[in-house]
Order: sequence, then structure tokens, then C-alpha cells
Amino acid sequence: MPNGREDQLVIGDCVIGKAKAVTFSLVNTGDKDLKYRLNAGAPERDEFTFYPTAGHLRAGASKQIKVMVRGKETKKYENIDFVCDTWVIAQNAEDSSKWIEWDDSMKTLKMVRPSEQKKILRDREIAEQKRKDEAEAAAAAASKGKGKPPAKAPAPVLEEIVVDMSEEPSVQLIDVIPEPEHELIEQQPKSQTLKTSCVIDYAAYECAIKQMEFKPTLMYATRTLKFTIKNTSQIGLDYNFKIVNSSSGILDAGPYTIIPKKGAIAPSCDENFIVKFAPVEIESDFSRILSANINNLNPANEPLLIEMNGTSQRPVIHFELPVSEYRERKAKEQSYLDEKLKIIEFESLGTNIRNTNRFMAVNPTAQGYEFEWEEIEDETKKKSLFKCATPKGLILSGKKSEIVFEYTPDQVGEHDSRWLFKIPSEKIQQEFLVVGRVNEPNVLFESGKMRFGPLLLSGKAKEEVRIIN
Repeated sequence: MPNGREDQLVIGDCVIGKAKAVTFSLVNTGDKDLKYRLNAGAPERDEFTFYPTAGHLRAGASKQIKVMVRGKETKKYENIDFVCDTWVIAQNAEDSSKWIEWDDSMKTLKMVRPSEQKKILRDREIAEQKRKDEAEAAAAAASKGKGKPPAKAPAPVLEEIVVDMSEEPSVQLIDVIPEPEHELIEQQPKSQTLKTSCVIDYAAYECAIKQMEFKPTLMYATRTLKFTIKNTSQIGLDYNFKIVNSSSGILDAGPYTIIPKKGAIAPSCDENFIVKFAPVEIESDFSRILSANINNLNPANEPLLIEMNGTSQRPVIHFELPVSEYRERKAKEQSYLDEKLKIIEFESLGTNIRNTNRFMAVNPTAQGYEFEWEEIEDETKKKSLFKCATPKGLILSGKKSEIVFEYTPDQVGEHDSRWLFKIPSEKIQQEFLVVGRVNEPNVLFESGKMRFGPLLLSGKAKEEVRIIN
């Protein structure tokens, strides 16, 4: 069985109207030849079809069995029983060493007369109905008297079909290769139960969001909105998002991103999604449509479409600072910092080392301006360990200017300093927190021991040891 199970077949998720196939091996572990028949005792489970359903299996041999599931409505089967009946047989061959491989999936093509085709097809229908009736009778007997079975309608009288021998054999007929002659050594079959599980359904969802409107956002900044999708079906929901331009309909994410973009939601579970709006330019139209491609969606469900829109504003200055986790670390220590405060962070490996931090300041406006840095004095500190190597400068329109800060600690610990960035012509200033932390150098000996060999009195020996920084 798949996944190493012995008598359990887990087919998993199946989609209404679509066929799903799984295979397993039927193994004859005995020393006698067998005849087998599958799917006995389950005529009402017409979603399941076995290929083959019957055959001969020699001692020590195996046969690959395919189970095809195709459902028409929502159903959940959990550990339902399918029966495999087996009989010990001996094939009636002139030479007992010659074994004829056979199962009912083996077909042959032959030419028959039109009237003969009609007779053969009707005989097949009668035989199939007889098999179903026998299976229903066996199932009713196994129910141990739980109510009387419903009375069957009398079989209709069928018109006899006579084969017209004057017709030409002009019709192709696919027929099952006849079962080889054999003798039943044991009249009563042995039954082996196959426990089978699967779920048949369409994918379905619930989502309360149909529109997203982002507040005005500065260029190079980011705003986020969240929404939730719930899987209301009994099978997994596979999704893949795309963002299209609402005017042209072509793929164009623009300033929007969604996390996660694709994945799966387990049955009866929900998942949260984050949409980011990060404009890098001023545009008159930021409208987009977020579309979710959901596999095997229930036709009763409308496709998931979310309209998105936002506006951007041009800042006077933008700083390309690396991401810092200093604010989050302080929040864990119950020390909260102003959200408007920008952070420049250093790490120094030891003391009396000059460390530099470089980042770019961008002027996205249509005119140039001058800038300057000013340290906010702290009377509790004897001297500042931080220095701005670019205290003044000019940034032209649409250009960048490199800003350099230096940190030279003289003792182990964490140090900080507050600075103001000013643009006098625009009467704008931005406060910065410059933070530095000294880490102890990680210096190790290459070996934790030193062994000198035998040495004469008054002799000398020399060994080397390596230090790793």
C-alpha cells in the first residue's frame, strides 16, 4: 500500500467530477495459485472502480491494482471496507508448468455483425445487473436482520434478439479475453478487507474583504493591510495570487506585494495575508486588482477579486538605512522608542577601534538643498563616542549623498547619542538615535593542550600554538 500501510488505502482529496487514480499491489504470499475478485459487497459505492476487478494470481506473484475515484457530490469516506475474495485454483492446462496470465482488464478487438453486437451488449448488461443483485443480497444478509430489504420490482420482459447471419461482420467490438479454464480447489472464498478513505468535494472559501484603500503614503515608505481567507470545503484549497492593472488587465503589480503569494489552506482552516503598498514614485492611478487563482473552485463560488488603491506623497528627504532590530529589542525590555525616531546602529569588535556606518540620503524633489547634522548634547556624558564625518553637504534634485558616521568606543558596553538632521531652506529636521555596542573579541587557541615529547635534562624543546580570531 502507499506510505507503507498494510491494509489501509488513503486516497486523500478528490474533486467532484474529476477522476483520481491511486495504485497498490496485490501480493500472493502463499504457495498456491489464486483467483481474486475485488469490490465485492459494495454496489452502492459507484464512485470507486478497480482495474482489474478479477484475475488469476500465481503463488509468490503480485499484481498492480488501480483504484479510480470519480464523485458527483460531496462525500467523505473514512475507513470503509472493500472486500477482496480469493479462491485456491488450478488452471486446466495440458502442461501444468505453463501458467496463463489473466485479468479482466485484458481486452481483444474483434469484428462482429450489428445484430450480434446488440445481443452481446444486452447480455453484458444482464450479467452486470445479476452481479449487482447478488452483491446487494450478500450485503443485506451481512446486515444481520436490520430491517427487511425493499421489495424488488419484477424484471421487465426483454425482447429476444436474433443474430442475423446474413449480415457482414462490420462492427468493431472490444471484448474481455475469456477467463482460462480452471478448477476451484476450495469452494468457499477467503475474504481480505481493504479499508479505504477519501474526501470528495469542491474547493470553497470565505473572504470578507472586497476592497482595500491605503492611506496616503510617502515615497519609499511602506503601508500594510491584512485580510483572511477561510477554507470552507472538506479538501485542501490551493491558491496562487496575481496582481493586474485594473485598466489594462495585464500583469502589473506596481507598488503592491502580497505575502504569501501561493500555498495551500487545510480544510476548515484559515490563513492571514499581508498586502504591502510601497510607492517609489508619484502616480495619478495606483488602482490594481488582486486576483486569487483557486484550483478546483466550486462553480457556486465567485472568483476571489479584491480592488486595491492608494495614493503616494513625495517626501523632501529619504534615508536608505539598513534594517535595525534595536527598536524591537528595546520593546522587549519595556523601553519604547518614538516611531518617528530613525536609528543608526553600530557593532564594534573590541574597544579603541574606529567603526564606520555609511548610508545614502536621497533628494526626490525638483530642487537641490543644503543639509547639516547637529549632535544633541547630553550633560550626563563626558564625551561623545560618535562623530559625523559629513556634517554638511548639498544634495541636488533627484540625486543621492553619502552620509558617514564613526563610532570609536573606549569601554565595553552599549552607547548612544542623539542627532538632528536639518534642511534649513525647508525648515525641516529629523531626529536620529545613533547606537553602538561593543562585542568582546572571540579569540581562541587552535588546540586546548600542548604536549612536549621526551627531553634530556638541561635540554630545550619548542612547540607552536596558533591563536584564531
